[in-house]
Amino acid sequence: MPTQEERLETVEYGLKQFKTETIKAYGEMALELIMIKGLTEDTVKRLMTMRQDISEVKTTLSEHTKVLSEHTTRFDRLETLLTQILARLPEKP
Repeated sequence: MPTQEERLETVEYGLKQFKTETIKAYGEMALELIMIKGLTEDTVKRLMTMRQDISEVKTTLSEHTKVLSEHTTRFDRLETLLTQILARLPEKP
């Protein structure tokens, strides 16, 4: 049976080993958190840029929709005029 001194040395050694492993684990975890923070900040910046881009696309699409609506209205008027002209033309002999 080990003496009390030997048992105490074993406990102290185990505690020292635990402390070393814990410090190493905390260091690794801190590095990972720093990387995650950096990635998160980068993602937020990209999302803000995308938000502006989407806003510009929506504005452009709205302008195109307005122009298309104007063209559709004009083509409808032209179609009506052509129908009236065709109605006045004599039948084929």
